[in-house]
Amino acid sequence: MAKDDREQLTRRGSGIRSSRLSLTRQLLLFQLSLIGLVLVAVTAISLEQTRSSFESGAQRRMLTVAEYAAANPLVRSLLSSKAVPQQFSVPVESLRTTTGVDQLLVTDVDGRVIASPADPRLLTTDLAIDPTPDESDAAWAGIAPIGTNDYVVAQVPVLSKTGEVVGSVVAARQFPALADLLASAVPNLLTYVGVAGVLGVTGSLLLAARVKRQTLGLEPEQIGRLVEHRDAMIHGIREGMIAVDTDGLITLANDSARTLLGLPADAEGRAIDTVGLDDEAVRALRPQEVGEIDTVFVNRGVLLVLNQTLIHPPRSRPEVVTTLRDRTELVTLQHDLGSSRQATDTLRAQTHEFANRLHTISMLMQLGDTEAAVEYVDAVTRDRTELDNSVLTRLQEPAVAALVIAKTSLARERGATLVLSPESNLGRVDAELSADLVTVIGNLIDNALDAVTGARERGVRLDVRASPGAAAAVLVTVSDSGPGIDAALVDRVFEVGVTSKSALAGGDAHGYGLAIVRLVATRRGGTVGYRADQGTVFEAVLPFGTAELVENEEQTRV
Repeated sequence: MAKDDREQLTRRGSGIRSSRLSLTRQLLLFQLSLIGLVLVAVTAISLEQTRSSFESGAQRRMLTVAEYAAANPLVRSLLSSKAVPQQFSVPVESLRTTTGVDQLLVTDVDGRVIASPADPRLLTTDLAIDPTPDESDAAWAGIAPIGTNDYVVAQVPVLSKTGEVVGSVVAARQFPALADLLASAVPNLLTYVGVAGVLGVTGSLLLAARVKRQTLGLEPEQIGRLVEHRDAMIHGIREGMIAVDTDGLITLANDSARTLLGLPADAEGRAIDTVGLDDEAVRALRPQEVGEIDTVFVNRGVLLVLNQTLIHPPRSRPEVVTTLRDRTELVTLQHDLGSSRQATDTLRAQTHEFANRLHTISMLMQLGDTEAAVEYVDAVTRDRTELDNSVLTRLQEPAVAALVIAKTSLARERGATLVLSPESNLGRVDAELSADLVTVIGNLIDNALDAVTGARERGVRLDVRASPGAAAAVLVTVSDSGPGIDAALVDRVFEVGVTSKSALAGGDAHGYGLAIVRLVATRRGGTVGYRADQGTVFEAVLPFGTAELVENEEQTRV
């Protein structure tokens, strides 16, 4: 995308104001919130690690202090002699202050405290902190309550000289408060917060700058509004729009394109050849070199005009964007206009012929040769009667019969002959089939008359038959004695815009006649084809039933 296009898009997006925070601030707030959550988690983990570390280290130290105090000769002597509690105060307090513990207790064999210099209230109380009373001669360390507080405790038995347990020594250290644990973790936390903050803010700014570049400087809400407007415009226009990338995947298909092409609702993201399109439509919509403007093709009974644009998105594969317009009604109007013009020419030719005959009769009457005038009138009447009877006895459908009679007069005017085969046989049909037969027969006869123009033999033969049975249909065959179809146009003769006519040949040179014939035939579920047989022979099959190949009535507006 060019710089000017980006600036223009940015200006359009900037007109969509938002009261929300910008993308940069949103990312920054997100990063700061994430850092806050990480900080809380790190704090909890750090406090738990500090507590666990304090507990394990304090247990080892309390056990060492308790063993040291239990091995003190004075303590052992006092316990062995069963001294009074006052005698323990000085040596035990000395040991406590020397070792730096919070509590240093001495208990007798029954577990009654006989020395507690740090907390005299514990004297004479029972201290039950050993979880294994059956192994009182074993040292123990762990967490236990002393008074109203929890301590890291180590209890070691005191042995007399004879090896008898005479008491125990308990060394304890109180757990630090939460504030103390937090204070000890502050240095590490500050380090974590500083590193995370710098990385988070830097990452947020870099990420925001990258996203800004990728979104052409637009904020998320602005992008959302632009996407909404784009979808509304694409799906609101009446022209069909479909985009196909180089892999043949449909990347975009608006509502009109789905209707015109008969695409399923989930067509986007699927391969172009898996959504029910015929081969001609697949070839026309696949990525290729952009062709001529207003290319036409028939799909599912609908005459479509397409224009293609090849785009190269900067960060994705090239795509071909095709716009489609339904030209069925326009072509039908052109055909109706051409039919009206042909009817006018036919009437003009008949008027000219009638005027000539009137002049002939008038001159015979002026010459007084009434007998010759009567014979001339009888001959003209007989000729017209024979033509009418020849057609009406074989074709009971009035519109078709009238068309054949008119085309016969037109052929005479152009120096050709139009012959209705004796095997022709058609009864009355419904109005829809009658209109289609008039369209098919009229176009095929016109093409045949154009083909024989300038030829040595100018003959056109028409055969119309109704085949009864399960596959009831009308078979129309038109053959001519012209030079045949140009070899370069054999495979494209039914395509819209393809014609071998020229202005000198009397054709309109639009190339719509045979395309309309195929459109009418395929719409009804029939067929049309041709072969070379001393000229060209066209055969069209029109079933009596309504069209079954086109599923959507909106696609058959002809």
